[in-house]
Amino acid sequence: MKKYLLVFVFLIQCSIPFIADANPFSLPEHIRYLSPLPNSRYVATTSPVIVRLDEKVDAKTIQAGMVSLRGSSGGYREVTIKISDDQRTLIVVPVQPFSNGEEVTVMFSSGVLTASGGNIESFHYSFTVTSISVPREKYASGIDLEIAEAAAFYAASKKARSNPIQYDNQNISSWVTLPKDFPSTTILKEDRQTAGTLYLSNLDYSNTGLYSPYLMVLDQSCNPLFFRKMESNCFDFKPQPNGDYTYWNQGMFWGMDSTFTVKDSYLCMNGISTDAHDLQFLPNGHVLYLGMDVQQLDMSTIVPDGNREAIVLGLVIQEMDGENNIVFQWRSWDHFNITDATYLDLTAATIDYVHANAIELDADGNILLSSRHLDEITKINRETGEIIWRMGGKNNQFTFTNDSSGFSRQHAIRRIANGNVTLYDNGNYHTPQYSRAVEYQLDEVNKTATLVWQYRNTPDYYGPAMGNVQRLHNGNTLINWGATNPSVTEVTTDGTKVFEMTLPEGVYSYRAYKTEKAILQPSSVSANIELPYTFSLQQNYPNPFNPTTTISYQLSAFSFTTLKIYDAIGREVSTLVNEEKDAGTYSVQFNGAKLSSGIYFAKLTSDGKTQIRKLLLMK
Repeated sequence: MKKYLLVFVFLIQCSIPFIADANPFSLPEHIRYLSPLPNSRYVATTSPVIVRLDEKVDAKTIQAGMVSLRGSSGGYREVTIKISDDQRTLIVVPVQPFSNGEEVTVMFSSGVLTASGGNIESFHYSFTVTSISVPREKYASGIDLEIAEAAAFYAASKKARSNPIQYDNQNISSWVTLPKDFPSTTILKEDRQTAGTLYLSNLDYSNTGLYSPYLMVLDQSCNPLFFRKMESNCFDFKPQPNGDYTYWNQGMFWGMDSTFTVKDSYLCMNGISTDAHDLQFLPNGHVLYLGMDVQQLDMSTIVPDGNREAIVLGLVIQEMDGENNIVFQWRSWDHFNITDATYLDLTAATIDYVHANAIELDADGNILLSSRHLDEITKINRETGEIIWRMGGKNNQFTFTNDSSGFSRQHAIRRIANGNVTLYDNGNYHTPQYSRAVEYQLDEVNKTATLVWQYRNTPDYYGPAMGNVQRLHNGNTLINWGATNPSVTEVTTDGTKVFEMTLPEGVYSYRAYKTEKAILQPSSVSANIELPYTFSLQQNYPNPFNPTTTISYQLSAFSFTTLKIYDAIGREVSTLVNEEKDAGTYSVQFNGAKLSSGIYFAKLTSDGKTQIRKLLLMK
């Protein structure tokens, strides 16, 4: 991984005068991207200022005092300036957070040069940080709301049926003994010519108590090649292009190597919650995240009878480089109106007005975003942050051809090899309700979307929440139907069904993926498929926190284990774990309500090993 060219730490004195904006802000020459945008609101109190140039920066020309951040109540802040691995992006990070409601003024002095000698002229602008920090316990996340939607659908559909769904051919593996709480699979259609490997995780809405959450890798006959029991539901379990595997659990994504050993964690920065819906590794080693930014707003100023203390869930896209620095950030507050949402009660106490559920690196390097509660696919310029186009919903710019219904509450926008896009059309607002896989040919100049292929089962399947579509290398299409049974279907280009399987009634999978090569053979895997754990202490989430945070850790062997919290001068302030523990993954809560703001350290000791993580308590 490339290292930064340089890192500056500046303590700016009040030597640069503040001049109020007299004219609308325009980007100076040589600057391609700026974040936060001028006059932005609801910006995180620890948000960096990101400045991207049109070419590489001459690092030698960055001098102390060239960039400063000043808060309206707290004055100038000490800052750290870094240059990302593209050598074009400056990241200005305040060492101390701003206070809620502060107006922050950014001042950039002239003298910074590009590699070819272009001078970055001086500029300044302001933005406002969030006025109220909303505690996590006050709201449900977007994935929580979608889970509730799926559970309500299952309860209603079960009540409407007089008898439970009956399946034949229960698949019980003949080569390994499965745990009793592992959900059985039923193969409804199997063509041996479509061999491959399936990746999914189960969500149980059956209320039977029979099934625990598992990560599972299955061969085409649904024999488990790998499984791991988890303490809570997992989402978006999938292989990444670099050979790793990722899944979301307990507030963050976890990375596993080719042996399914947990080796890393991935989470949004600067107080933004990591959304469970999607995570994408990019060819340049960067990572694209979906984040959730929660604000308390007076909705009576936006809609009649709006809640004066509404909790509104905003969207943040973050791109991080190999050193976990944000090099691109895009906020729904700057680009979407809350009233863009479709079919939502905007007078409610909680409003999830975007509900992003998929992010995709387009073939031209820009970003495709799926926003379920806007009924919209948005294309975003990854170089400038500007919206290129909007398809679907209230702001639709496209004419749909061969498709009078369009899509509704969609998931999983993907650009495929032939240049078209696929998505899973949940179809919540179709009449009648039905779900389908669709493929559109887009003319992005003339703004037309032509339906060139679709698969709609006969009779209809309807998954009101979750789900995805994956175009396979052989031209077939894998469909995970989300919150319904059956679970997964594979069809050919002419719509012939070549594979179909289901989990038990009321047991769903958020997404399912397939690789067309087997990663393991049953004969090569021991009966103990739950592969070894590693010893690791993960970064707490959220961080900074107030007053509670979650600390996750993994133990590689049975041993006496301690997890203790120390203050900055080494005094023990809390013992969270002090007992013998089996190998496995664990999470505990740390409550700092009785402690003062500051830096603390979590220390994990087990089996002769020790790891330490830094925690930041902000009140």
